Amino acid sequence: MARARRGRGEGCIHQRADGTWQGGVSLGHDGNGHRKRKWVYGATKKEVADKLDEIRNAARIGTLPDAGAMTVGQLLEHWLQAQKPKIGTRTYEAKESLVRVHLQPRIGGVRLARVNAVHVQQLVIELHNDGVKPWAARHAIDVLDYALSYAVGLNRITSNPCQSIEKPRPNGRRPAFLTEDQARLVRELSAGLPVHPLLVTALGTGCRQGELLALGWGDLDLTAGVLTVRRSLSMTKAGFVVKEPRTGRERTVALPRFAVDALVTLKAARLKAGLLSAPVFCTRTGNHLNKNNVLRAFRAVVAKVNDQLAEDPGAKSIPAAIRFHDLRHTVASILLSSGHSLRAVSQRLGHADPSLTLKVYAHCLPGDDGKLAEGLAKMLG
Repeated sequence: MARARRGRGEGCIHQRADGTWQGGVSLGHDGNGHRKRKWVYGATKKEVADKLDEIRNAARIGTLPDAGAMTVGQLLEHWLQAQKPKIGTRTYEAKESLVRVHLQPRIGGVRLARVNAVHVQQLVIELHNDGVKPWAARHAIDVLDYALSYAVGLNRITSNPCQSIEKPRPNGRRPAFLTEDQARLVRELSAGLPVHPLLVTALGTGCRQGELLALGWGDLDLTAGVLTVRRSLSMTKAGFVVKEPRTGRERTVALPRFAVDALVTLKAARLKAGLLSAPVFCTRTGNHLNKNNVLRAFRAVVAKVNDQLAEDPGAKSIPAAIRFHDLRHTVASILLSSGHSLRAVSQRLGHADPSLTLKVYAHCLPGDDGKLAEGLAKMLG
């Protein structure tokens, strides 16, 4: 394809065969006498011309970014290592997996100095065509976005091309939750099973699974009927890791009577077995519980509940794919739909801000518009 004629003062700009535009500017010579030229890319001729102007201005005042021979893959590795001390082990493993599985094979070989919005848009297309789940594709693009912003901060590139493309939009998953009758049956039909104390504590508090599995007996005051969340347990490739709770601060949660009764019985059994120094919810040998085993035990209880619900033609069964975390959603939905304070429920769940609770559980709030109309009628009518 013939190069498009450039205007006066534009430098070397031409349109490529794929319809995008490329421009170059000479930056003198390096120490070996070789000519230094920087190339930029864009969707339009004006975009390239503007980038060339930025480069000339930056070169003139001595702030020209220099990515050298670094590739996007090398940047991603550098960014991961920079993030490692700042984030949890599980979070690091998740980001490392996104880089290794989705980003390195598709865009890792591109020179950082040449990466542009077209490369990023092509990455989005390839992720979709390869059948990558929308949520995974979105997280992968987010990781690339963070890494490229990091490169801008290091003065390696002038701008982040992720900012000019539309990211994948995974379908939002509305939290699953049990009805009051279903939750009551889970509590009743799990009685006598090893998982019972954990299930009723989850239903009585709304705590996260990791927070429950990290509890020690020193975190419980069964006389006062409260537990204090101080830690959280996570499973990593290297094993169990006990860390601070997600919000980084402690919180105290009041326990309902049914949870206190189950925990009192459990404590007596642990005392008899000599396991009071072990986690509250532990294996027979006193080790931390594996969340996969917990899920299997929970779903076995759900199967019992569904068998009983099947005897009532009008009863709705619990989805077989229910997660343990959905017990937390159950507590939130029951409390909010019953008219309890959004702020109080948010504090119980350990959300950093009530706006997060509102965003996730707005559909559970009672519809009070009719009551508002009645109130206005009384005041103004």
